[in-house]
Amino acid sequence: MKKQITLGLALLALILIGCQSVTDDMVSHEDHSAETAEMGDAHSAHGSGEPALAYRPETDLESPIPLDASEAKGKEIGFVYQAFMSPEQEGGEEQDTPEMVPDIFKSTLPSVDREIRPSRGHAVLAFTNDLSKAYAFVALEDVKLDEIVMFHIHCGKPGQLGPIIVDFANRGDVVDYLEDGMLKIEITNDDIEAVVDHGEGLVGLATAGCPIMLALPTDKVKTIAGMQLIAEEGELYFNLHTAGQTFYGDIRGQLHRVEME
Repeated sequence: MKKQITLGLALLALILIGCQSVTDDMVSHEDHSAETAEMGDAHSAHGSGEPALAYRPETDLESPIPLDASEAKGKEIGFVYQAFMSPEQEGGEEQDTPEMVPDIFKSTLPSVDREIRPSRGHAVLAFTNDLSKAYAFVALEDVKLDEIVMFHIHCGKPGQLGPIIVDFANRGDVVDYLEDGMLKIEITNDDIEAVVDHGEGLVGLATAGCPIMLALPTDKVKTIAGMQLIAEEGELYFNLHTAGQTFYGDIRGQLHRVEME
């Protein structure tokens, strides 16, 4: 963690140095423009200090996709991903939970090995064209509802434990949602921001919110658009945690893009 923060600070310093260099170049350029103006050089009417570009007429080509800027079109589903959740996708067995893990992430019931757990699930995550909202649809089989303790969407590569980007418990009781074996819920930017805002200390830094860049772990994704990009990269997954499988989770499903006809 210290190494990541150090790398982040180093990167931030490089960015600031780069910005200063760009600023110096801009000042130098402006001084040069002022000098050439005094010498009577022609400049654009906008006073930008750059030669004016010739007028360019609009192209006669038509957009390869019909244009429609209406709100209705933006709210239509445009990106769809699915995951078949299974115990085999979990990154490890519960008995391998590190001792240093906070108690809230440790199992309180006896664990069952991945190969013999019967629980399964099917999850779909759909995004609107304008990336203002996403919708989660989940169906479960052979899961004991009274043993569910957490249900999240995480970011991470297959088999890798990653931080939480959506916590369904922030919108209500997960067991109530899944009482009929299914969950259907709308996700907005607020749901993503809530996870980031609730993260506290080093534990929160590591588990709450997905970093935009690994080198800057404190800079977290806060939009549906950012979550969709993670899904497109194959690094978004559903994870259902139970009392017997709390740290790694009971069933996990890595999301993959579905090509809709």
